[in-house]
Amino acid sequence: MCKSNAILLTLLLAGVSFGAQAQMADRLSEHPTFGKAVNADAQVATREMVTRLHLNEGQYLKLLPLNRTKLAGLNSINRDYKNDEATRASKTAELEAQYEQECSRILTPSQLSQLQQDNNQPATAPATSGNGLG
Repeated sequence: MCKSNAILLTLLLAGVSFGAQAQMADRLSEHPTFGKAVNADAQVATREMVTRLHLNEGQYLKLLPLNRTKLAGLNSINRDYKNDEATRASKTAELEAQYEQECSRILTPSQLSQLQQDNNQPATAPATSGNGLG
């Protein structure tokens, strides 16, 4: 009786484990995979931001995945819409707006202003009142 309970428990745990693994695979498939080039480019871009904007470690750790996502998105847009200039420009502008909104949650107002100046964008107040510390 004890062996059958142990076998049943083992099978139950194995079933739960496989279910969790399948859910994780589905979740990961929704997000772009980052190639080595995107990862390296994101690290370089984020390190440059550290120098220009005087980021702290927490900001660096939050901006690195954001830069990875942005670069992967730009690569995807350029690949998918290489023959459609108008759509490519529209999708790129949308991605940049999302990126700036996320940056406004991470950076201080002065850092965000500096980033916008470096990117030749007009300095505007963020839509949400993030303090750049969270």
